[in-house]
Amino acid sequence: MTDLTLSAVVTADFTHTTANFRPALHSSSYAPNFERAYMAAWDEKLKEMNFDYVRSHDLGLINGGSRAFDVQYVFPLMHLDPSKPENYFFATTDFMLDLQYAIGQKPFYRLGTSIEHTGLVHFAAEIPKDFDKMAEVFAGIVRHYLKGWGDPAGKVRPIKYWEIWNEPDGSNNMWSFNGGVNDRDPVNNRNDERRALFVEFFVKVLKRLKSEFPDIKVGGPALCSMHEDWLRPILRACKAEGLRPDFLSWHCYGNDPDRMFNMVDAAEKMCKEEGFDGLEFIINEWHYICKAGWGRNANCRAPDNMNDINSACYSLTVLSRLQTSRYDQAYFYGCRFYGSWGFYYADTGELNKNFYAMKAFGEIKQDSADICASASADKAITAFATKSADGKKAFLLVTDFNGSRMDIPVSVKGVEGAKSVTARVLSFEKNLEPVALEVKDGGFTLSKPDAYSAAFLITFEL
Repeated sequence: MTDLTLSAVVTADFTHTTANFRPALHSSSYAPNFERAYMAAWDEKLKEMNFDYVRSHDLGLINGGSRAFDVQYVFPLMHLDPSKPENYFFATTDFMLDLQYAIGQKPFYRLGTSIEHTGLVHFAAEIPKDFDKMAEVFAGIVRHYLKGWGDPAGKVRPIKYWEIWNEPDGSNNMWSFNGGVNDRDPVNNRNDERRALFVEFFVKVLKRLKSEFPDIKVGGPALCSMHEDWLRPILRACKAEGLRPDFLSWHCYGNDPDRMFNMVDAAEKMCKEEGFDGLEFIINEWHYICKAGWGRNANCRAPDNMNDINSACYSLTVLSRLQTSRYDQAYFYGCRFYGSWGFYYADTGELNKNFYAMKAFGEIKQDSADICASASADKAITAFATKSADGKKAFLLVTDFNGSRMDIPVSVKGVEGAKSVTARVLSFEKNLEPVALEVKDGGFTLSKPDAYSAAFLITFEL
């Protein structure tokens, strides 16, 4: 053993398999766009990032005028009969789902509406006036895709996951009283009333959908965060009705990776206390928020901007840790290809750092079947090792998120005699560009190009 191996900060043992790689933890809300003449080329970038599932929330927003996904587009006239397929408009949503299938994305369908930033006046985001009728509308949507109901050719699109609403705990944009006061007003916020109504709605929709479609996965409610004061009442109401949701879902925005994983630990504890062991947990919106705040300097270059190197390395840290977490699915959030939530810098038109982070993990997902043992002695550095099912390829992803080291000693086992070893770096100035790497006596050193965050993807051809 050399001194380098003995002093390794990162270790990886490719002879020791610890778990199966789980593709659904590399999912997103990005999907092919309706405007094909303008966006068809973007499909290739989506393929490079290789997301597994795509969640439909906000797809109605980014495809302006397309009448897709959101309930007010699919069933626009609530006074009509939801038992008649002619009262629905499915064509645009069908088209967009087929675009997703064509590039290998699996749909995760959010039942409800996209976010509505209209202040105290609400339209689609208003609390439904008739819960029973909305449940029937949702059943009609599920029936269309699972059974070809209302499709001229009877085409079936077997969507497995169905989510009830989005962010009902949010502020004046998703589950709102029309003309009501701000629900975050500490004096008169009506939050308890809103929550009670949503619990009633959730249980009613869950019961209706599971009665006709027992084999689908139904859950939600895509909370803004893992708010137990919303989830416990939902679980208790389900228990009272003899119901069991298939999954719970929520969101997490921030810059501390630990926070996301503390949430799922708390959720598991809560579910055990409420008698719901074994539920799936889904984090279906997550993204880095820079220390300066939401959207600050999102579209230009600086290490801690919303889509620059700190964000990218946060993303790779999270993606690595998700694989061995209690989460069952995870969705990187974006609602446009450009701008704050996109993959291009608005000022230069160049692909941003989060694109390259997702591309790197998409490559790992493409060829990985097994997770291998790895560890880091530095909390700022995350190691993630995988190998292919045939044992002919192995990956080691080393991510430094806001760390202080310039050199990272690495020790590897089980890749001796590799036919080739390549390394690429994602840094403030480099976009997955090759770097020299000398492997000697089972060890090597990764040298950061600058003092900012950085990530290295090492590929072993065996």
